[in-house]
Amino acid sequence: MFKNYNSYKTNTSLSEKAIAEAAYYIWLNNGCPANTSLQDWNAAINQLTLAYTKKTSCKTSSCKASSATKKSAAKKSSKKSK
Repeated sequence: MFKNYNSYKTNTSLSEKAIAEAAYYIWLNNGCPANTSLQDWNAAINQLTLAYTKKTSCKTSSCKASSATKKSAAKKSSKKSK
């Protein structure tokens, strides 16, 4: 599915399987457009890197609570859109 790895960022925390799965869901959420695999792959890397960065930089309890609230809201909004 994703043949072009030129923009793949070397990050030991991100596996190709995780990126591929995230890219697949990005593609689905965008309506399954043709010829967007590289854009979806890059978007997945960006989203996963951002999520990992927030997770590792979030040390205070208030930061963790805020993050949990955002995740809960995101789940609710994705359920409504389906």
